[in-house]
Amino acid sequence: MYFYRIVLSFAGLCVLFSCLALPTSRSEDKQVYVQLKFACVTTVNVTDTGVDIPDAYVCKNGKVTWNANNHIFFVFFKKDCPFSGPGACKEIDNQHPTTSPITDTTTPTVYDYGIVVDGKVFDPHIIGGGGN
Repeated sequence: MYFYRIVLSFAGLCVLFSCLALPTSRSEDKQVYVQLKFACVTTVNVTDTGVDIPDAYVCKNGKVTWNANNHIFFVFFKKDCPFSGPGACKEIDNQHPTTSPITDTTTPTVYDYGIVVDGKVFDPHIIGGGGN
């Protein structure tokens, strides 16, 4: 009887160890690539609450025109200017609403700008570069 207990205990341990040795999940290193596409913005409408597109995606060599819609506004960039040419970001207002083409960059870049509409300041963004 003592012999049978040893054999059964040994068999039970073998089953337990064989179950622990089995893989519990199969993980493979897979690389997933996602491509996001956004519509290129060429026109931003000025509204009572700033602009209609708070994050405007501007494509390579694209120009942006702000439609005043009977508002008095001016645009200022807080750090870098996304548009090419000297003084390209200095005179964007209801009298000069169209910019020069955006500067070519290989990676998408967020340009923080402010717009003053009828005396109220708003904080939208231009996102440019990174493709066509």
